Amino acid sequence: MDGSRLFLFGQSVSLLGDGLALLAIPLLVLQLTGSPVVSALAVAPRAIGYLIAGLPAGPLVDRADPWRVLIAADTVRMTVFLLLALALAVGRCPVAVILCLACVAGVAGVFFETALAVAVRDVCTGPRLIRANGFLETSGQLAFVAGPAAVGVLVAAAGQEATLLANAGTFAVSLVTVSRTNRWLSAADFTGAATTVVAKRPAPHGTGVSGSVVSEFWSGLRYLITSPVVSGITLLQAVTNLGVGAETLIPFFACERLGASAALVGLVVAGGGIGGALGALIAAATGPRMAPIPMCLTGLLLMAVGLALVGLAPGVLWLAVANALLVGASMVVVVVVRTLRQQVVPRALLGRVTSTARSLVLTATVAGTMLTGLLTRQCGGNPRPVFIGAGVFVVMSTALVRVGVLGPAARQSAQSAHRTRFLARIAVCPQLPGLRHRREQLGDSRYRWSGTQRTAGIIRECGAHGVERGCSDGLSPRSLPGGDRGA
Repeated sequence: MDGSRLFLFGQSVSLLGDGLALLAIPLLVLQLTGSPVVSALAVAPRAIGYLIAGLPAGPLVDRADPWRVLIAADTVRMTVFLLLALALAVGRCPVAVILCLACVAGVAGVFFETALAVAVRDVCTGPRLIRANGFLETSGQLAFVAGPAAVGVLVAAAGQEATLLANAGTFAVSLVTVSRTNRWLSAADFTGAATTVVAKRPAPHGTGVSGSVVSEFWSGLRYLITSPVVSGITLLQAVTNLGVGAETLIPFFACERLGASAALVGLVVAGGGIGGALGALIAAATGPRMAPIPMCLTGLLLMAVGLALVGLAPGVLWLAVANALLVGASMVVVVVVRTLRQQVVPRALLGRVTSTARSLVLTATVAGTMLTGLLTRQCGGNPRPVFIGAGVFVVMSTALVRVGVLGPAARQSAQSAHRTRFLARIAVCPQLPGLRHRREQLGDSRYRWSGTQRTAGIIRECGAHGVERGCSDGLSPRSLPGGDRGA
């Protein structure tokens, strides 16, 4: 098993630990207190972790070695669950301590997820990157379905301590695989093999970096705002999540409006998990052959269809299928956006851009959940119009962002790619002896010329030498934007 496969295997096991933690800690709190209110608080450590560390995690990951951050985060999470198991065995563990330890694990999870975005980019390049992200999202969705069920089986068979120890074991597996992959990457960098297998890793900043974490955060935020593609996909996710927040009403809708039992509500939720796993697999399989922006927009439109079908659902089976479509389409968007961000953002900024974007999207999701809940209350407790309205909102917001932000960014990217191919043909065009020397002269003047001026100068030279007749690939100076100027 090579380093990348070992790493992905370890992360799939770690995601199973996240699925186990969904129910393990709330059950522990419920066992000790008997209070459903307090046990409900034990579900929130991940959200609390992002509130505490969501923004500073990015600059700190960029400042340090992301692989060491992964190792430290796994160590913290493993230690937390070992302490919880020990405290339960001893029988003396205040609930406040349990909740604090759960929040510590949540903060460590935020650092881990931020560093993981950089680590996956280090391990996988090219088409393998979207496949790796799709595999991780598939594992995560299956873990969220199987994890709570596994907790129930473990508690019934061996007690609550076994569940906590199993959770610690998943993070131990992740710790071992991350450490071994890090050593494999270091050896690849040393021998030069990383040029064909993985991306070469720049040296970490270390502790001697000048500037504060706040200034580094602002530099990441500045990049997120000024990069057309990154700002476009982040805005798209944040705005549409205001509408997708309605999906949290699905269990309420199934129970109160469709009269579903607890088992049938579980079936509806499980349908979403299975649909999410299939959506991530589809993204991994088709992503390398499709353009990312159209694929992302298609996923968003399918999410809108899923929301509308949820609102029109006459029964539980329809609702389960609609939920599967909704979650599956959302996983397609998640995989594509994550991969595109990893490809576009420089590695030195990837941690802070990732954490900032996730914090913004999470904030929009929370706001959308609250907004759809209030709208349902205004509709007399009937969420059907809210689901349909959310679908319409997702379609309208997707269209606006596509036209206003992503459209110009796509045209600019296409023009840049066209110009790059044209200049590459100039260097090897056999009908133009001496033009390469002239191109090099123009290129050497880049300290005095802007990129547009340099390209225009080369285009004028091409016009003088008859490139339109000499190049056979159909690229000509006049086919470029601004190619007529100065010809």
